[in-house]
Amino acid sequence: MSYQVEVSSLADYALINLRGETQVTTNWEAVLDVTFPKSAHTALISRAFSILSLASDHWWVRTALKNEDDFFHRLSEAVSGEHAAVTVVTDHFQGFSIKGPDAVAVLRQGFSLDLRRLESGQCTRGGFARCGATLQVVESGRAYELFVEASYSEYVERWLKMAQGHTF
Repeated sequence: MSYQVEVSSLADYALINLRGETQVTTNWEAVLDVTFPKSAHTALISRAFSILSLASDHWWVRTALKNEDDFFHRLSEAVSGEHAAVTVVTDHFQGFSIKGPDAVAVLRQGFSLDLRRLESGQCTRGGFARCGATLQVVESGRAYELFVEASYSEYVERWLKMAQGHTF
């Protein structure tokens, strides 16, 4: 069976992992001039960056690769001396874009979550095709961005192609 879906590797992005208690988020918010998402599994999307709230004390900041150093230094300096962590994890993950009317049908073959309950602007983590993954819902039912550990990138890319109906 062939699905109407386009799968591509994401290239121009940087990921910065943030860990810290609620009180340090005000420092990060001041530096980025935004209000962080307050509940887990939600995302704030702007032109320059996105913030994915993965847990009450865990966020990813996603921006263009050219902005990685600037964002890292600004976010690190904002919590200097605080009990918090700012870590560049760009090279640790590979992102994929999954778009099209059958995007959910392809993702459901490997995800251990009910994707029909996720709305645009949400994000979540779960098991995907025997590895861990972070999923951002760009447009519910049509467009998703999936991040897996880089060591699984070839496996996941091949898995996604096979789930689409491609043969090798």
